[in-house]
Amino acid sequence: MIRIENVTKRYSETIAVDDLSLEVDDGKVCVLIGPSGCGKTTTLRMINRLIEPTSGHIYIDGKETRQMKPEKLRRYIGYAIQSVGLFPHMTVAANIAVVPKLLHWKRQRISDRVEELLTLVGLDPTEYARKYPNQLSGGEAQRIGVARALAADPPVLLMDEPFGAVDPLTRERLQAQFARIQQDLKKTVILVTHDLDEAIRLADQIAIMNSGKLVQYDTPEIILSKPASKFVHDFVGTDRALKRLSRINIEGYIKPASSINVRTPIQEAVSSLGKLLYLWVVDDHEYLLGWLDRRSINKSTSVERSMVSTDLSDMAVRSGSTLREALSRMLGLGFKFVPVVDESGRLIGELSLKDIEAATSEFEK
Repeated sequence: MIRIENVTKRYSETIAVDDLSLEVDDGKVCVLIGPSGCGKTTTLRMINRLIEPTSGHIYIDGKETRQMKPEKLRRYIGYAIQSVGLFPHMTVAANIAVVPKLLHWKRQRISDRVEELLTLVGLDPTEYARKYPNQLSGGEAQRIGVARALAADPPVLLMDEPFGAVDPLTRERLQAQFARIQQDLKKTVILVTHDLDEAIRLADQIAIMNSGKLVQYDTPEIILSKPASKFVHDFVGTDRALKRLSRINIEGYIKPASSINVRTPIQEAVSSLGKLLYLWVVDDHEYLLGWLDRRSINKSTSVERSMVSTDLSDMAVRSGSTLREALSRMLGLGFKFVPVVDESGRLIGELSLKDIEAATSEFEK
């Protein structure tokens, strides 16, 4: 557990954090959010003593942080930041191994841990372990940053805008991956972001700050349904029902999907289409390739030439996605249905707009 008691940070006449108190339970994700300059990053840095509080107390698992040497404290806490901060002269494996080496882990244990973490963040160890930071994309570098923060298996993880320096699509994928990792590892996490959608999607508790003060600390559901003040109401915005879709996984809404093999004879495809509006097109291994509809089908050629194909990330959602992601895909396609695939891209079903509308209606009751 992390407990912050009456913590204040002053810089001369400026109060960056003003009498802040909150608790984060073991295995939970707390997101600090608010306008620029509200004190969220200062709060994060006081936890691992990169900044010292002017007054107040911070406890981790009952121990006051000021009673611990800063270097020992920081080895107990994982730290991931927006700029990643990978050492450019070191390989990916060496970057991940920094803290385990400081802790004098044996070579084989470090090697095993590097391989384990690269696999955990979705990167092939045989391909990435020997790469250097300048050979990584922004999203890959962010994943290495998270892996490095987890290297010594710390119970506490601090994250400062960890997904903020990448494009929206990569950001969405990183958020989904982090949510899956956290579901398995159950770290105690404090994450700073300026992105409310990210906070709603990832947090167990959200701390909204303004001018150094804590103005509301609640679950995402309560903050969306019962904002504590006009400031919180305005900060959250008017599309609260839409934002709550980020909290709901699609798995309970997936229905069977009508599909056809890409090598099916065209006449058979026409017959299969019948009165249906569309068919999803798959290969022999059930990998999703595209879709076939009445406008695209051509009786004189093949299913492969008649189908509409696009990048999988633009066409489908994965099984761990949220209703909001599914709605976004539907709007992009102009469809009332969206295909659902597993992690390898195999078609497992589809989701309808009616189901999302029903979920939204439940919020408004």
